[in-house]
Amino acid sequence: MNGLLQKYNEYIRLKNCRAEYRLSNGEILDFTYKEESFIHLIGLHKLIDIQMIQLLNDKSNKKVKTGYIISRIKKGRLTDEMVKKSSFYKEISVRYDKFSYDNLTKLTYTDAIINFNSKRINSKIKSDYLLFEEEDEGYNHLGIATDTLTKNRYIETFFYQNTDMYIKGQTVVKVNSFTLYSSDGKIIVTDNFLKIKEH
Repeated sequence: MNGLLQKYNEYIRLKNCRAEYRLSNGEILDFTYKEESFIHLIGLHKLIDIQMIQLLNDKSNKKVKTGYIISRIKKGRLTDEMVKKSSFYKEISVRYDKFSYDNLTKLTYTDAIINFNSKRINSKIKSDYLLFEEEDEGYNHLGIATDTLTKNRYIETFFYQNTDMYIKGQTVVKVNSFTLYSSDGKIIVTDNFLKIKEH
């Protein structure tokens, strides 16, 4: 199977599911997985030598939107092979390779940056929360932003960074628990990190 389509099919299992993280400072961070977030999360928007991605990034273009790109993935018109042939693939290769249902729903995001200050590192990230975990010699990050119109939170970005540049100098709190709810409100998975720490 086309690897890009497989990644989309894994992600779509989360459509309209709600993730809830309870933080050690008493805050509850929750967001709903939306289909339209897939393109940005996996990094396709950075592959600007693929014509349909150029059109997606062109604000004046009214035809090519996220739904169009997703339909091309489903029909096999935008494939894993095309993604990996892009001259810009190296910019997203780690994110792309690590992108999976398991990495998006991992119970090991044990820390969170609150009120993330992107100016500290000259980043374009809009997220106000960054969940992170150590992996290998770096960190997986899951960025959560707030929609300015609806005030709802959404996943803005998922990436791996081999340094602590996104963490250093930021306000970090512990994640106490994680729960993933299905679209009809049933618990899919839950974990309490405090229990783990007590053993």
